[in-house]
Amino acid sequence: MGSKGNNRHIKRLASPRYLHVEKKVNAYVIKPNAGRHTLDSSIALATVLKEKLGVASNTKEVKQILKSGNVEVNGKQVKDERYPLGFGDVLHFKPSNERYSVGVGGRGAVSIEKLEGMEPVHAFKVIGKYVAKGNKEMIRLYNGTVIPSAKGVSVNDSVYLKEGRVQDVLKLQKGAHCLVIKGVHAAESGVISEIKLGTALRKATVAIEGGKGRTETLLDNVMVVGAK
Repeated sequence: MGSKGNNRHIKRLASPRYLHVEKKVNAYVIKPNAGRHTLDSSIALATVLKEKLGVASNTKEVKQILKSGNVEVNGKQVKDERYPLGFGDVLHFKPSNERYSVGVGGRGAVSIEKLEGMEPVHAFKVIGKYVAKGNKEMIRLYNGTVIPSAKGVSVNDSVYLKEGRVQDVLKLQKGAHCLVIKGVHAAESGVISEIKLGTALRKATVAIEGGKGRTETLLDNVMVVGAK
């Protein structure tokens, strides 16, 4: 059997659009760990430090920075250079107290923005719901978090969290404000004007009225960010 190659890296020429990295500076880019975010919607912490923020020039320097224990993601210390970052995550450098928010930019590329003042309060899309041991309902969020469900929460709704619990629910419905987080319309926002349910042959879609007029995209690409 032939060699499958190094699965700790991705060829730059075939890297997901989300990474938005230079294609020809070298052959590979670090592959983020599996788990918190999907491969096509996450970027390795090392890639952010080297190519997005410029605080390190190579992976060796990244490891030295992380070994110091001064880098946190969502309030938790991280020392793994392949730790995956995705939409809604907050990166914090303790010595300088600088914070950066991970978002989505045009055509689905990752966006890293410096935060001024307090951390933003994010809504998180619910992408799964199931019954765990003890007949306990759980929900899985877009960022990979799994938490107990709350009354009235459905898949494709969004939730605000407080201390790991659902504080408020934003329902997916006509008139709700939403943000496109994937696809060619990524970073566009507007009001939901129509929801077309999926069939065996066609995926569910959402029509949005925004600054660029009417846009239609897959339901999977949309996250509710404001109530009706």
